[in-house]
Amino acid sequence: MFKRILVGYDGSEGSKKALEHAIYLSKELVAEVWALWVRGSLPHYPETVDEVEEENDSATAFLQQITNDLMAFSKRYGIEIRADSKAGHPAKTIVDYAKAKGFDLIVLGHRGHSGLWGSFLGHTTDKVSENAHCSVLIVR
Repeated sequence: MFKRILVGYDGSEGSKKALEHAIYLSKELVAEVWALWVRGSLPHYPETVDEVEEENDSATAFLQQITNDLMAFSKRYGIEIRADSKAGHPAKTIVDYAKAKGFDLIVLGHRGHSGLWGSFLGHTTDKVSENAHCSVLIVR
């Protein structure tokens, strides 16, 4: 059924729950788990060169934190979690990455917006579920 599972992971509580569900499924289905962090784009019109450097330094530190989280999950659950990061628009990057790498399930955490508000804003979970080539599991 599902052999390659992609988790959108940003270190939030919702993404941690999504990762736990993906791990459970991977053990039941003997599937591999990948975690993808999508870094937002750099400022379009930075005020200074320092602003770009600060953004890069901050992103590098955050990626290290995510890597540490994933290593802790791997150790706790006795499973290998492969990780990657890409820059771009989160929903588009997740959808494109999943298709290009042949994932058959995307697992994402849910955000608590009401139906109208969430649809109006079009947050990442909605956009991924509407545009993915494969199944999407949204974890509450």
